[in-house]
Amino acid sequence: MIVYPMLAETGTGSDLKRQDLLFEAKLDGVRCIAHLTPLGTKLQARSGSDITKQFPELAELHRQVKRPCILDGELTCMTFNAIQHRIHRQGRLEIKVGATVYPATYFVFDIIYLEGTSLKALALIQRKAILQSVFQDSPQAKLLEWHTLNGENLFGEARERELEGIMGKAMKSPYLEGKRSDAWLKIKNFKEATYHICGLTEGENDRASTFGSVILGELIDGKLHYVGNVGSGFNQDQLIMLLKLLEFSKADCPFASPVNVDRPVKFWTRPEWQVEVRYLELSPDGKLRFPTFRRLVAKEKRL
Repeated sequence: MIVYPMLAETGTGSDLKRQDLLFEAKLDGVRCIAHLTPLGTKLQARSGSDITKQFPELAELHRQVKRPCILDGELTCMTFNAIQHRIHRQGRLEIKVGATVYPATYFVFDIIYLEGTSLKALALIQRKAILQSVFQDSPQAKLLEWHTLNGENLFGEARERELEGIMGKAMKSPYLEGKRSDAWLKIKNFKEATYHICGLTEGENDRASTFGSVILGELIDGKLHYVGNVGSGFNQDQLIMLLKLLEFSKADCPFASPVNVDRPVKFWTRPEWQVEVRYLELSPDGKLRFPTFRRLVAKEKRL
């Protein structure tokens, strides 16, 4: 049985004052449906694929519930890239090492089935009460805390800790399996956007053999405008992969006007590759503040 998770729309700051919502931290991880029976634990990704073997540290998750059930939650590691690295590992040794170096924690926030009976038609606040009655915390899997009437305070804490944001969920909402609904809202602290890769800067210390940061450009009215560099969010495999990939795109500086990169340029590239970046805000001169690499997006036609 495959269960597809309920998805959220994007909310705004005005939603933080709504009294019909409860609020939770927005976790930066991988969505996971947990099928728990006396026979064992099965973990399912948002797509429906079985990811149980990738997370051996959660093999005993079924022992944390008093009755068979299907739960909804988020798998998290120390960083977003760490959890992405974990979920794509296949070899037995790779999985074992990953579980040791980047142990995952499962944060549970909903219950969808209990002893084979669907709870989807119940109000969220009722499902939360049932979940609390059947689930017991452990270091590997925990109930996600939720709050009412203090969305602004929780959002302020998320901003101070540079977290992604918070979730606002209508307390009376049913569970709409596989559907996106404004009954659940993502209220983001960070913004996300896609930019063209225009070059790399020189790396230092443990990055001396790869690169320091990616030079980013935004296409406006047919011209590339420099928006800053992104140097955080990469793991070692991504650093090596990007360097090899971009060496085939070496070119002259793609910007029409001179730019001040503030650090030595390793090489410029044709702006044919793009990356998705998460950032806090734009500075007055249009540069990204606190950018973090999220993923390589696509190869575009040559500009």
